[in-house]
Amino acid sequence: MSAAGRWVRAGLHICLEWLLALVFGAVVVTRLGWACVRGAVREGRMRDAPPPCLEHPALGRHKFLKLQQNVKLHYVEAGNPEAQLVVMLHGAPDFWFTWRRQITTLSHDFCVVALDLRGCGDSDSPSRCSQYTTSIIARDVASLITLLGRDKAHLVCAGTGGQVGWHMCYHHPQLVAKMVLIHAPHPYVIRQHLNARWTNYLKSWYLYFVRLPLLPEWAAHFSDNVMVDQLLAPLVAAKAVTGDEVDAYKFTFSRREDWRGPLNHLRQIDLSKVEKEEPQPDVITKPTLLLMGDADPALPLDLAYRSAEYVERITVRPVPGRGYLSHVSQAPQVNEAIGEFLREMPWRPLSPLESSSSSPSLMSRVMGASLAVVSSTVGKTTGALEITRALPSGLKTVAQGSIKLAESKLGLEYDY
Repeated sequence: MSAAGRWVRAGLHICLEWLLALVFGAVVVTRLGWACVRGAVREGRMRDAPPPCLEHPALGRHKFLKLQQNVKLHYVEAGNPEAQLVVMLHGAPDFWFTWRRQITTLSHDFCVVALDLRGCGDSDSPSRCSQYTTSIIARDVASLITLLGRDKAHLVCAGTGGQVGWHMCYHHPQLVAKMVLIHAPHPYVIRQHLNARWTNYLKSWYLYFVRLPLLPEWAAHFSDNVMVDQLLAPLVAAKAVTGDEVDAYKFTFSRREDWRGPLNHLRQIDLSKVEKEEPQPDVITKPTLLLMGDADPALPLDLAYRSAEYVERITVRPVPGRGYLSHVSQAPQVNEAIGEFLREMPWRPLSPLESSSSSPSLMSRVMGASLAVVSSTVGKTTGALEITRALPSGLKTVAQGSIKLAESKLGLEYDY
């Protein structure tokens, strides 16, 4: 396709994004207006002091760090400062407190740093939306690791924080030891899925709605932070959060401007359609654990196995439910999986990809795609699937070994 044709298609997709944003915006305004008519609007409460759970000593020490870009970041540090560093990156809208159930567990063996990404919690909030791109956030994380005096860290990422984790592995690989992703498939796979059929636009409506200026902040803060109630409703119903913890979120997002940073993170997500001429992403070489919800309408479990094509060594573990807040709702299971993964000895390189930044070989893509297809078929009935790429030489032996590894996880037996 010519350059002019690509520009036209890109322009049409941008028009589609804004059309969807306006449609979903009209729907939200209508629903909120109807709530006002019915008298179902709660008056916002003044929250002047943080609830005790935000300052619990077991969650660690509150610290601040100022970057060269004149942005101050807040983080909570727990555990032995001399142990391996684990940096935890929350999604949006969220803040460091989302990791409360992981901090108390992982701090026994690691130095845990739960970061407030810029614009969230007690970190600074730059005013321009363009200051929240994934590359800028990744640069914040890279600076944090360096200023803490470390040469690398394990990354634990949830939701949109996973986009930062993927970016770190591509552009700051020297700073990443291992990566844990919670309901965060590869961004390229998300774009493929989102634009595959029109019903996916409806399931991910909020990503288009937040494209509008001002209205999303107003809607989120409406009726005593109705957005918090909607986000935490499944956890409240399952009794996975306490009233004190809900108040912690409402205190953190108590002002309308407190929503600007988190929503700017969502506004920066790439929703563009994957073009045929677009090169596929390289394969990352960092050991990766992907915990994926098995019942999410917007991001189905299959996206985890499709993401395996772009990781040299990955372990995929389904967890019950929607997945985004599984580190809260399924904390014991998630903590066990993360701890086991991070304590494993580092994998040795099995291919030139481990030390090379060149494009992945055809063999790597074939192995990854084949295993992704197989795993997506049986994924909903398995506890875990580990996928490992191998050297192009000895194809038959390596393929059989990889398949037997998958079989051992799936509980299958075949003769070759």
